Amino acid sequence: MSDPVMRVATLDDAPLAADLMTASYPLHAMDPIVTRYRWEKTRRGWSVARYIAEVDARPVAYLDWMHGPPDQDPERHCEVDVALDLAYLDVDLLTHLYRWIAGEAEATGSLKLEAYAAEDQPEVIEALERAGFERDRLEKVWELDLRERGDQLVRDASEARSEVAKAGIRLLTVADWRDPLALPKLHVLDDSTRKDIPTTFPILPERLEDFTRRASAPDRPHDIWWIALAGDRPVAMSYLRVPPVRGNAWTGYTCCARDYRGRGIARAVKLQSLAQAAERGLPFVYTDNDSENAPMLHINEKLGYRPRPGFVSLLKRVNK
Repeated sequence: MSDPVMRVATLDDAPLAADLMTASYPLHAMDPIVTRYRWEKTRRGWSVARYIAEVDARPVAYLDWMHGPPDQDPERHCEVDVALDLAYLDVDLLTHLYRWIAGEAEATGSLKLEAYAAEDQPEVIEALERAGFERDRLEKVWELDLRERGDQLVRDASEARSEVAKAGIRLLTVADWRDPLALPKLHVLDDSTRKDIPTTFPILPERLEDFTRRASAPDRPHDIWWIALAGDRPVAMSYLRVPPVRGNAWTGYTCCARDYRGRGIARAVKLQSLAQAAERGLPFVYTDNDSENAPMLHINEKLGYRPRPGFVSLLKRVNK
C-alpha cells in the first residue's frame, strides 16, 4: 500500500467524512446532514482542522483535531480523531495516521491530547498506544430495546409524571413551553450541570449563541426534548438525538439541577423521551455515561438498558 496523502477537508467533504466515519465503525453510523451542520456551526473561539487521507487517490480515512479558546484553557487540551475505513484496516497505517494528526495538534501548542477508541476496536487501541497515548477513562455505552421494553416504558413514564406532579413539577417538551426566555434558561441549566460530569479534560463554558445553535441541530427536534419545570424554572431536562438520514437514536443529555436531585425528577424526564421514542416506533435508543457517573448508571440499569461496547479515552501528554 502506498503512503497516505493528506488534504484539507472542505465543507463539501462533510458527507464523505460521514461515510468514512461510518465505514470505520458501522455500529454507530454518522449522519451526513448532522456532520455538515456541525462543521458549519463550530463553536465561537474554537480551533478545528479537518483532513481526508487518500491512498492511491482513494479516500481511506477522515482525521481531525479540535481545541477550545486558549484564554479559557491555557493547556489547549485537544481532541484528535482518526476514522479509517475498515476495508483498509491496518495497525501500521493507523499508527501513522494518529502520529500525523497528533503532530498537527501539538504544533498548535496543545499540551494534552485525547483520543477515543471503542472497546471492541483492538487495532485502534494498539495504534494509539504505539503513538504514545495511554488509557485514561471509560465511557460506558448502553442500548435500550424499545420493541421489548416500550410498553413498560410508556406505563413507567405516566406513573413518573404523576409522581413528580404531586411535588409541583410539570413535565413538557421545549416545543410546548411558551417562554420567551426558554433557551437562556436551559443554557443556565446545561452549563451548571455539566460541571458535575466526571472528566479529565476541562468542560469549557459555552456561549449562549453556541448553545442555541446546538439546540437547533437537525437531529434534535424540540418536540422530543423534555424538561421539568418548577414554576417557570427548568430544573431537569433530557433530549433525544435522532439523525435524519442514518445512525442510531441517542439520549443526548440528561441532567437535573443540584437542589432538585434525589427526587426522581431526572428519571421521570428521561422516561418521557424514551416512551415517546417507543410510541414513534424507534427500535433502539443508546446512551453513554462516564464509568464514574454512578447516579446515571443506576438509572440506566433500572430502565432496562443493556451494556454495549463502550469508548476508551486515551491521553498523550506533550513534553515541550
